[in-house]
Amino acid sequence: MLVKEYLKARKMAVKDFRMRSSRGEYPYLQVLDEILKYAGTTKEQKLGLVDIPLDQIVGTKSMGRTNAFASNFMPLMDEETEFASKWMNLYRAHMDEGIRDPIVAYEFMNHFYVVEGNKRVSVMKYVDAVSIPGNVTRIIPQKNDSKESTIYYEFLDFYEITHINFINFSQPGGYKKLLEYVCPDSKEPWDDDMQTYFTTAYYRFDDIFQERAAGKKMPLTVADAFLIYLDYYGYE
Repeated sequence: MLVKEYLKARKMAVKDFRMRSSRGEYPYLQVLDEILKYAGTTKEQKLGLVDIPLDQIVGTKSMGRTNAFASNFMPLMDEETEFASKWMNLYRAHMDEGIRDPIVAYEFMNHFYVVEGNKRVSVMKYVDAVSIPGNVTRIIPQKNDSKESTIYYEFLDFYEITHINFINFSQPGGYKKLLEYVCPDSKEPWDDDMQTYFTTAYYRFDDIFQERAAGKKMPLTVADAFLIYLDYYGYE
């Protein structure tokens, strides 16, 4: 059974690898160290243990064994390798009792890059988990006039109040408007109850949105759509 699951994961990896290669795109995991060569940064900030959205984990911190994974974090190595054996053991551990050990990762522009725990991420992505615990260090980029920089710095202000990291807007102004809907009269940090209530509401919306989208490429993020929904129906 374990070999069967690994081969299914590897098939997903090969499909992703071939698709990206045919488009002239880089077919392996993104490497943060390479990205930082061309990006100015200001400082690092320890975030401690947080829940990392798996769909925002896009690569590794350093080159390392990047070539062992396709860009979707599925494994490329043959099933008879030591790598495959370790992957299968992790899969079995997850099915028996769950993977609880946090990974170690860096966050840059609200994307995450793994330092320790690539195979754990791979297994959790394979089983369609939503998040994984991780000890995270944030690398803050230099601010500039680009749209991406404006959105990210708005996210930093939003995160300071909410500690929510799974909201991604495509245009500036979204985070401020969202806060106005959720807690218009308060700029106090959210407590656990507020975080839980918001997370539940958002992911219920996300499930339905993804179901209706049915895999179609949408011109807006889930957060963009959620804000439109709140325009009509309000938060409560």
